[in-house]
Amino acid sequence: MKRKLFLRILACALIVFIACFSVTLSALQTYLDGQVQKQLEQEGKYLSRAVEEYGVDFLQGTDKDKYHRVTWIAEDGTVLYDSQVDAATMENHNQRQEVLQARERGWGMTSRYSDTLSTNTLNYALLLEDGTVLRLSNTVATAVNLVWDLRWEIGIIMLLALALSLGLAWTMSIRLVRPLDTIDLDHPDDGKIYPELRPLVQRINAQNRQLQHQMDLLIHEHERQDRLQREFTANVSHELKTPLTSISGYAEIIREDIARPEDVKRFAGTIYDEAQRLQRLVGDIIQLSQLEDYNAQLDQEPVDLYQLSVDVLQRLRPQAGRMDVDLELRGERLIVRCSQRLVREIILNLCDNAIKYNRRGGSVRVLLDRMGGLTRLTVSDTGIGIPKEDQSRVFERFYRVDKSHSKSIGGTGLGLSIVKNAAARQKIEIRLSSELGVGTEVELLFRGEQEDG
Repeated sequence: MKRKLFLRILACALIVFIACFSVTLSALQTYLDGQVQKQLEQEGKYLSRAVEEYGVDFLQGTDKDKYHRVTWIAEDGTVLYDSQVDAATMENHNQRQEVLQARERGWGMTSRYSDTLSTNTLNYALLLEDGTVLRLSNTVATAVNLVWDLRWEIGIIMLLALALSLGLAWTMSIRLVRPLDTIDLDHPDDGKIYPELRPLVQRINAQNRQLQHQMDLLIHEHERQDRLQREFTANVSHELKTPLTSISGYAEIIREDIARPEDVKRFAGTIYDEAQRLQRLVGDIIQLSQLEDYNAQLDQEPVDLYQLSVDVLQRLRPQAGRMDVDLELRGERLIVRCSQRLVREIILNLCDNAIKYNRRGGSVRVLLDRMGGLTRLTVSDTGIGIPKEDQSRVFERFYRVDKSHSKSIGGTGLGLSIVKNAAARQKIEIRLSSELGVGTEVELLFRGEQEDG
């Protein structure tokens, strides 16, 4: 950073130096032209009076080195006299710009540049009373010529200026960078800093606070995930151990011929039920793991939620019949773009829970409608309800409000967790409301693309 700052300061100094040098050359050229112009005008006034009074004799008798080049031009453009060239050899001068200006307004001034000599020639023409024109000319050295003549002196000055620029640029870069080098990024307010750096220090402080907050959140989230993972492992171990113990025990009784013949069929039935329970548990665990893999792609397609609900309720009617629970579907045919497989699992788990935790003679209702431009699917029941203190945790894995009741109905404790993860994968909002002894209502709000059914 120090090197870059040094080079930029030096570049700025050199640019300013070159700009000043160019302006100085321009001002010097203007000054030189102005001085020669004044001389020509003064000499022109003096010589014009003398020529008008004494004619060409005055010019011929004058020391040619005393004045600048003098040319006397007749009214028809013929050169009557020239102090440097034989007038008889000179061409007609009536078309010269300065002569034309003099005949038009009484005087004329032109400048012609010579690439060969790198000089400017100033020509001053003055109209006399008899119609003739007196012209004075002089070469003016350009500022470039003047610089070239003084090249050694100017070179030494430029070297000194460059050395001074290098020293100042290096000193300034060190002084500017030193406060930045000494800033403690962990405690930027400590130490002396420029007032101009105060906004930078404040931004560093704000960024430090934001990073610390994010670190705290990450640590907290990591600890939470670690705790949930331990709880999940413990719950899985417990859920697997219970049916395996039962299966192992009954199988051992049958193997050792301890069971009475009339009990073997009952024991075999128990083993079958526990195996089915294990199969459901393993299936739910696998499904939950797949849902938590956010790198897996989902197949999105237009899904008719009404027809999907019809299929789910038709599948659950035998179970509802055994519980004497009435199933009802109401609403309009709504189509959204989503994963049909996951939405089926969501509706199936919600309706399955609504039947399992219902009362005999109760009902489960599925309603499809629109709310504020969103598609809404509501599953409500007239079941046992969920206590308020448990409502925020029912979507956790293996969490059960009434463990004894859950065991009797054969739930794995993963249904609502599957619902939560499947909804999250598709940005479906879940709202739950429940009253103990009255029933539970779960709303699904679909924010994806919607189509008319």
